[in-house]
Amino acid sequence: MIRRVVVKNLRLILSTGIVVSLLSCGGGGSGIYGGFDTVLVGVAQLTPPKLESDTVVKLDDNADGICDRFLFEDDEIQITLRSEVIKDANGEDITNNPSPVYIDRYKLTFISAVNNNNCENYESCRSVFATPYEQLTSITVDPGTEIPTAITVALGSWKSTVLSQHCLTSLDNCIYNVVLEMRGREVLTGSDKTIRATFNVQFMDYPVGNSEGVTADANCTIQ
Repeated sequence: MIRRVVVKNLRLILSTGIVVSLLSCGGGGSGIYGGFDTVLVGVAQLTPPKLESDTVVKLDDNADGICDRFLFEDDEIQITLRSEVIKDANGEDITNNPSPVYIDRYKLTFISAVNNNNCENYESCRSVFATPYEQLTSITVDPGTEIPTAITVALGSWKSTVLSQHCLTSLDNCIYNVVLEMRGREVLTGSDKTIRATFNVQFMDYPVGNSEGVTADANCTIQ
């Protein structure tokens, strides 16, 4: 579910980041499986491996070419969780009664991917990512199956308060490596494990809007 924050007549202050070089962030979408008592569960796919997070969506209500309102959307990533029954030394399932795994929460830790990240220059912006973002969830992964789901990874409230002020162009270098940790428990055995994956996110005012969002930017000028 995409949530939105709408602010009327917001005056945006453009801030210029100092750039030495642009870092190409690799390694997005990798996952580490959690080894429970009867199954292995992990993130088989994560889309997109690098999220382009649009910090402000410009809206032109009367088509006069002047921006009238600004929209700040939550961002989601799509993940596919996979469960595989653990095998013994002979390649046979170790049990005839493998357990489902229930995931009740997830945590996101943001780590700046570059030294010249403009957000990190401002305490109000830096504090957004200073502590992990945690949310409750309710996902059951049955043994030997894959399940697609979506999780929220960036809030519109972050954008409306600070990110829209400090992360507007690629020169601002608001690029983060993100570690996703999901807490899972085998329903039948009570075994607890953490499932991990990584991806990248870049915050800026993308000219056509967020590719993962629901609203495109209008072709309008901020006054």
